[in-house]
Formats: sequence, structure tokens, C-alpha cells
Amino acid sequence: MDWQIIIKSFIGFVVVFIIQLLAKSKYYVLSALVPLFPSMAIFSYYFVGEQGDAEKLQETIIFGMVSLVTYFAFLLSLLIFSKYYKLVTAIALASVVWFIFAIGQTLLWNYFKKPF
Repeated sequence: MDWQIIIKSFIGFVVVFIIQLLAKSKYYVLSALVPLFPSMAIFSYYFVGEQGDAEKLQETIIFGMVSLVTYFAFLLSLLIFSKYYKLVTAIALASVVWFIFAIGQTLLWNYFKKPF
């Protein structure tokens, strides 16, 4: 049995549970902060770093930092779409924007990437 998958799934469950509890509380805005806790990123960087290649780890970290633009595009588009569409439609459209930015980021990264 692959315990890493079970642990990751459990952490995902806990994060979603915490988000749901916060969303129903008077501190509902904190539910936007919880997904930003780097629980999954910790696993990602650990596994990349465990391979023993510091350059790959550093490149992965920088790529993650650049990814904040993609996340911002998602949030900004969700803010705009939520004014004009129902919630599910707004989230779906914002997700499309995220995918477009993620593809663009990946293509640009591969085109402009320089070795450390």
C-alpha cells in the first residue's frame, strides 16, 4: 500500500474540512487563507529535493513563485465573474482563466528558462 497517497488524501480532507468550518464561522474570510498554506507544496518540494538535485529544487521553487501570477489571475477573474454570473459558472470561468494562465506560464517557462 502506498502510504504517501493515503497521507496526502487525509491532508486534503483536513484542509477541506477546515475551509468548510471557517466558511460557516464569523471568520469566513480566513477560509481564503487556508488553501494558501503550503501543505501540498511541502510534499512537492520534499520529493523534488529528496532526489538530491539542488538545481531542480531551486527551479521548482522559482516556478512556484511565478505561479502566484496564475493564482492571482484566477482570483481576479473570479471576482469579476462573480458580479455577472452565478457562483458555479463564475468558478468554472475562473478555472478556465487559471488553465489558460497555467498553460501560458508553462510554455513561457520552457521557452525562457535558463540553467542556474
